[in-house]
Amino acid sequence: MARLLVSVRSAEDARAALAGGASILDVKEPARGPLGRADVELWRAVRDVAPRATEVSVALGELLDPTLPDDLARFDFQRAGIAYVKLGLAGAGRLDDWPTRWSRIRTQVGAGPRWVAVAYLDWQAAAAPSPEDVVNAAIHARPDCAGLLVDSFDKSRATPILETTWTPLIERARAAGLFTALAGRLDAVEIRRLATLRPDVFAVRGAACRDGDRAADVDRARVAVLVQAAAQSDAALEPAPSNNDPSWSRIGSAN
Repeated sequence: MARLLVSVRSAEDARAALAGGASILDVKEPARGPLGRADVELWRAVRDVAPRATEVSVALGELLDPTLPDDLARFDFQRAGIAYVKLGLAGAGRLDDWPTRWSRIRTQVGAGPRWVAVAYLDWQAAAAPSPEDVVNAAIHARPDCAGLLVDSFDKSRATPILETTWTPLIERARAAGLFTALAGRLDAVEIRRLATLRPDVFAVRGAACRDGDRAADVDRARVAVLVQAAAQSDAALEPAPSNNDPSWSRIGSAN
């Protein structure tokens, strides 16, 4: 059953998202980019707000971000209760060794959180690796890498998820045991349209915020509408086979 992830930038956002029925909290700072890294103090604050059963993920920014801290190894993600981390790959498509660099950061973070590979819808504009290459790398990085997130890099414009393009990739990721998450300026209409892709997670920010502005505060009522849309998208389909992944694929009973 598809669950709703809401990206939050404050403890107040987290409370509103939970009150609206969100299953997963994802901490990021939209002003710093599509996967903008928030301060670690906010990671802790959101984790403190969320019930233990609610998983919390964090965005680390982009692989080539010069501000990516060198001291990630000194932060205890496991003790902090961070379940998942993700790192964008904008600009990395120009580099032959990006999988090695991505692996190095995973090693630096250490044991504890599972990784979510990010394939950008507008990967060419972002100079990111192709979705096929990201899926290949994610499968190769199993079980360290638990899932695949399909997202947009440029949040100023809509980049629709085309079923003809993404169905084979999502099915391949699922068959390899990865959970799948769809994002990229999704709203209730898009969530219902994309039901046939059978993602484990729908991820939102702007549509969950006041007036649809991703820089504004999360609105409880808007979250509730999106949660309902995710539930309705499931109701229209026969149950999909489980991918047997012990993590995000079981979010229905837990983030």
